[in-house]
Amino acid sequence: MDLPDKIIGLDQIRINRGLEKICKCEKRRFMIDTKNRRITCQSCGAVVDPYDAMYELAMNGERMQQQVENLLEQRKQIINYKPWLVVIKKLEKQYRGRKMIPNCPRCHEPFYLEELTSWMGKPFADARIKKWQENKGE
Repeated sequence: MDLPDKIIGLDQIRINRGLEKICKCEKRRFMIDTKNRRITCQSCGAVVDPYDAMYELAMNGERMQQQVENLLEQRKQIINYKPWLVVIKKLEKQYRGRKMIPNCPRCHEPFYLEELTSWMGKPFADARIKKWQENKGE
């Protein structure tokens, strides 16, 4: 028995329950599926109506602006970060106002930073410090 052309067989219809669940997340983060042209919630996976997503993004523009400002501040900190100056900055903070004066690590006598008048190369200084430590241990 042949069916007429206008009747659809049941094997051609599928029900996908729960596909269009409604997102109840408070702070939604959207994920855009460019192939299927869908917007979903990154937290719960629910499909979000594109109009609702655009409206929420427009209303939360301030939050996005704050994130941009935070990223710019982090960028500025990274650019200004100089690990070789960490010790100097710590000394400066402790020395500010000349309320604290450093002590010599060898003789333990206090001195003013203004008394530092000469510098030497690190390899030579490392060798002298190592020699001093060896002689101190005897």
